[in-house]
Amino acid sequence: MDLRALRYFLSVAQLGGVTRAAASLNVAQPALSRQIRKLEQELGVTLLIRRARGVELTQAGALLLGRAEAVFQQLRETEAVLRAASPGPAGEVTLGMPPATGTLLAPPLMRRFREDFPGARLRLREGVGSSLVEWVMDERLDLAVVHNPPRLPELLFEPLSTERVVLLLPPDLRRFDDWGLPHQGMVTLRDLRRVPLILPSYPHTNRLLLDNATARGGETLQPIIEVDSVAMTKALIGEGMGATVLTYAAVHQDVSAGRLRYLPIGRPPLISTLALARRRGGAPTPLHDHLGRLIRDVLAEVVAEGTYHAAEP
Repeated sequence: MDLRALRYFLSVAQLGGVTRAAASLNVAQPALSRQIRKLEQELGVTLLIRRARGVELTQAGALLLGRAEAVFQQLRETEAVLRAASPGPAGEVTLGMPPATGTLLAPPLMRRFREDFPGARLRLREGVGSSLVEWVMDERLDLAVVHNPPRLPELLFEPLSTERVVLLLPPDLRRFDDWGLPHQGMVTLRDLRRVPLILPSYPHTNRLLLDNATARGGETLQPIIEVDSVAMTKALIGEGMGATVLTYAAVHQDVSAGRLRYLPIGRPPLISTLALARRRGGAPTPLHDHLGRLIRDVLAEVVAEGTYHAAEP
């Protein structure tokens, strides 16, 4: 029996509804519902009856609820005993993350860090990719999660995942017509010449990724506006002032809510690499190594749950 699915069931049963449980766990509601259905299929019983105002436990569900509460109580007690015997790494570690990725990863990462390392402190800093790389080199950060890191002899980069880059567009389809774009399907890098682009300034990693890709095809793209803030860029696009290129993970919530639209970039696709950066040389502390593994674990979890829309790590 999958402990994660059991934990999801326990939260739904205790809070009385899928919506409340999803908010409490910071998990997408469809992903939580899938885990509950998977658990029911595995056990061959119906655990919950969905009602208009929540859920009702079946007889099997009530039985599982009591057993599940006992299981997790034993796990908490075991964890407390083990931590008392081995407190784990202590100290402080500073991690940098880009805005969109940080919004998705920071809450579950901080929660897991505090659970796993109660004697340690995690400091989070937000910044664009070029700033994060500079801060790692200057030792203002111990680690950083960055997109498309440059090859630098001073730094070590460990790939975490890959993400599809898309063309982010206003919600009004008339803008598609104005710029000669299809309402659905795929666009090429050459199509971007017809689009008023809002791009970050140099040396932002997204700008370098796009420029390197277009340069291979003999193209040069000039933005009409340069904006380094992702939130500000989205606001401008929402007003129909232009378009930009971002990873799908960074725009999924806006697209799902109908605030913005997107078209995939293909032939060839534009791929962004997410990596963990640290300074080369010197001995990383056990806490640094533990945090690196925790980042990979949390990333794998949010990808599997559908919270973070990236390729499998």
